[in-house]
Amino acid sequence: MSVTEDREIVAARDLLARYADTYAVPKDSPIPVDEIAESYLGLLVQTAPLETGVSGMLLLREREIRVNAVECEKWPVRRRFTIAHEIGHWELHANEVTTNFICRLGDITSDEKQDKKKSPDYLREREANRFAAELLMPEERIHADVDMHGAEVVKAAERFDVSPLAMAWRLYNFKYISKLPRPT
Repeated sequence: MSVTEDREIVAARDLLARYADTYAVPKDSPIPVDEIAESYLGLLVQTAPLETGVSGMLLLREREIRVNAVECEKWPVRRRFTIAHEIGHWELHANEVTTNFICRLGDITSDEKQDKKKSPDYLREREANRFAAELLMPEERIHADVDMHGAEVVKAAERFDVSPLAMAWRLYNFKYISKLPRPT
């Protein structure tokens, strides 16, 4: 049962429901994030050379998502999360700001100063990450997957086509695993 009601979670669920009203969403396949961006939202998704440390960007006026080509080559599943993250900015923040969103790998880290954690930019990045997690790994699907297969991080990550770290965080947040996820 889904119990989280934060605005970014509700927005991700709403987008997925709106998309499902138009397109078929297979229950046993990863969420088609590219299709949602391009076919449903009309956002062009491009893999592009971006500066080191920039994972992706949302160009508002151009209706374009750019994803770091080097990161895509190194970590293909990261591309899906970056696209979902930028969709999160589109759905949650496009009406709040007039500038483009440039998302850096280090925008959210656990060792940031408390002041930065209260900044509007930090909060927007956190919301976009939570939106992306819910879009790619919907809570309802996570519970069903664990019921069927158990809380095996790597295998669940493969089924959802996400990184093991993203899946570990999802399973940790739903209390299916107790070890705090750490990048490897």
